[in-house]
Amino acid sequence: QPDFDQFVRFCEEEGRALDFDALEKYLHHSVTEQRVKYSTFNRRAAGVQFFLKDMLGLEQTEGEKKRIQIIRQLYNTEEYLRLKPMRGVRAEKQEEVIALINKYDTSKRADIRKRAICFVNLITANRPSEMVRLKVNDFDLDNKTVWVMLKKQGDMKEKRLTLDCVLAVKKYIETSRLSPDDYFVGAADKWGNYKNRMITERSYNRLIHDWLGFAPYTLRKTQITHMHRKKADLATIAKQSGHKSHQTIMEHYI
Repeated sequence: QPDFDQFVRFCEEEGRALDFDALEKYLHHSVTEQRVKYSTFNRRAAGVQFFLKDMLGLEQTEGEKKRIQIIRQLYNTEEYLRLKPMRGVRAEKQEEVIALINKYDTSKRADIRKRAICFVNLITANRPSEMVRLKVNDFDLDNKTVWVMLKKQGDMKEKRLTLDCVLAVKKYIETSRLSPDDYFVGAADKWGNYKNRMITERSYNRLIHDWLGFAPYTLRKTQITHMHRKKADLATIAKQSGHKSHQTIMEHYI
């Protein structure tokens, strides 16, 4: 939707109709004027094509497909080749990440909240979309587990927690006086006073970056890599990370 909205604004500024001819101009502009990365180009192309075909009912000709492919080939030229590499999130050593998280092992309410949230994100290898949707009653702390809503897959999955993670969660629930139906992350002021509302994924990304110095996907990648190094099999890793495809784990994480 955001990619299509951006395309609509481009067409309005250029006085163009919403069609595949305008898409070609938009994608060419994306490369030559905006100099977007190759991955962004592909996302824009796929997103706008979907809306034009499935939502507006337009048909794309073979000639239009070939012209978009020609624009895509600009990334193979010297001028735009530096925009092509994918720079993924790197994994860190789990013990170093835990040391970073434990800097919030204090008696301050704000620190207790930060430590619990970061610990859960690390051990569960949750996506940001899963973290912001967690509720207190999703946790079964006696059995060291938590049920996670996998928005991407439309499913609920049980994940394991470590003892240190359980203790951090208990401390957070007690000090912030959370109710079973409260969002686990929720919102908070600078003093750590909790507010029961679901924050956006973008806000969550910003929080983790402010607290630890990197994006939440680093926690996810770190945990998956750590499990692999500890000889966990792919089925176990997939269950904890919420992946359906073992191939995805091998290609993008391990």
